[in-house]
Amino acid sequence: MRKVLIDWPLTPYTGWGNYGIQLAQALMEQGCYQPVLMAPNDRTSHCDLHWLAALDHLESGSESICRSLQEATHKGTLPLPTSSSIAFSPLGNVVPPPRCQAQHHVGVTFFECSDFSKQQLETLQAFDLVVTGSRWNQSLLQQLGVSKSQLVHQGVDTGLFNPAQVPKLINRSLVIFSGGKLETRKGQDIVIAAFRRLLQLHPDALLIAAWGNVGNVAVDTIGYSPYVQGAPKEGRAQGIAAWLDANGVPDKNVWVLPCVVNRQLPNLIKQADVAVFASRCEGGTNLMAMETLACGVPTLVSANTGHLDLLDMGMGHCLPVGVAGVGCVSPDLIARYGRDKRGFWGETDPEELLQCWLKIVSEKASWRRQAQQQAAAMQVMSWKASMKRLMDLLKQLESR
Repeated sequence: MRKVLIDWPLTPYTGWGNYGIQLAQALMEQGCYQPVLMAPNDRTSHCDLHWLAALDHLESGSESICRSLQEATHKGTLPLPTSSSIAFSPLGNVVPPPRCQAQHHVGVTFFECSDFSKQQLETLQAFDLVVTGSRWNQSLLQQLGVSKSQLVHQGVDTGLFNPAQVPKLINRSLVIFSGGKLETRKGQDIVIAAFRRLLQLHPDALLIAAWGNVGNVAVDTIGYSPYVQGAPKEGRAQGIAAWLDANGVPDKNVWVLPCVVNRQLPNLIKQADVAVFASRCEGGTNLMAMETLACGVPTLVSANTGHLDLLDMGMGHCLPVGVAGVGCVSPDLIARYGRDKRGFWGETDPEELLQCWLKIVSEKASWRRQAQQQAAAMQVMSWKASMKRLMDLLKQLESR
């Protein structure tokens, strides 16, 4: 069995965590790889039982290298020598070198900044394979000379996220689902500004906000927006709800979800009349937007960066917003993430969201029917298809 290192936490309520779980499962299914987990993993009731059973086995086989890695980190003697065949490293706006030695190094990247330093590019070029999550990321790396990069989209669990109908239990004039951890890059401030205007016309409208921010990563950046006042003290549901109330979105009109796992979301997503993702930038295709599309819910996505891959699929229920705002994001909002000299980020006008919502209010049945008919297109972006492509790339890498 060839050892494969995975150097990020495998948790069921983050995009990176879900990617890692799918990767570990795909490696195990190959029958020739032994995943080695180099970071702490979630073992709570949030996890599926079959994954917990696998995790017992995986963690017992990872204890030795984890201890050695801690010692090497403490002593400053990284990278740690290992006999591993492949090492997976997480890459984003920060590009750290691998923490362990291996025969082959694979970086998985979802980045939002478009300017890399000379040192960052040298680190990227040292990887044997860099896996990108969107055509935007892939194209930019190719332009910058990172030739050993390959596009592998994230996937959707189509067993969970599909257009099968469920009873409609929420009766409001409009139910809106909005997802993504709370931060200015994800554009929830734009959604809030538009929703306040909607409440003036439809006072019973409901916003389902899946905005939990585990670890409070960049949650303070939402306070830089001109559309809201301040930022929540923390990224948990209670703090976000209090902040929304102070920003003109009453408790009766919003349901802020706690941090939830994928298997808890499908039936709730299907209660929505429309989903919205007004991100200023996405390094990948936006996993939660993919999931709402797969559920057959009309979905508004900002027409920039990684979202363009979804829009290019031509699904009638995937609607572009913010086309005119590409390249118009304030540098002050981008600064926390890096720089965007090339103008890839985009700013959506809250009024555009409002007008889309009003159109859907008056044509709910037809939009829902079209969305359910076209949701099948997301089958081509299943985790099964995504991981097959990644496993094929690993085989090619090892055969060189």
